[in-house]
Amino acid sequence: MIKLSKNEWNAIKALISERTSFAILNLKETNPRYAEIYRHQEKSWETVIEVLNKLPKEDKLTVTRYYDDEVHRFSFEFDAVYLQGIWDGIKALMFFGIIGTGSGCK
Repeated sequence: MIKLSKNEWNAIKALISERTSFAILNLKETNPRYAEIYRHQEKSWETVIEVLNKLPKEDKLTVTRYYDDEVHRFSFEFDAVYLQGIWDGIKALMFFGIIGTGSGCK
């Protein structure tokens, strides 16, 4: 893995955030099945809240913490997959001689 400074990592994180946001917006416009699922989830959100509110406070907290953690975990995984894709793309371009080998990419 390449060693990067804190500023370089912050720049990469900003790039990932911007590109993933763009990809998701594009996905909503280009993938009808995704758009349908997205709309369905938006509509069912109120029902989910109603069900959660029927639970005892402790159970409600358990469920919401679980889903909050799941969202955060997915975010970390998504960023890692995106970053791995960047590295893999660079390695493929180097392998095929499209870009020079340079230093730092292993």
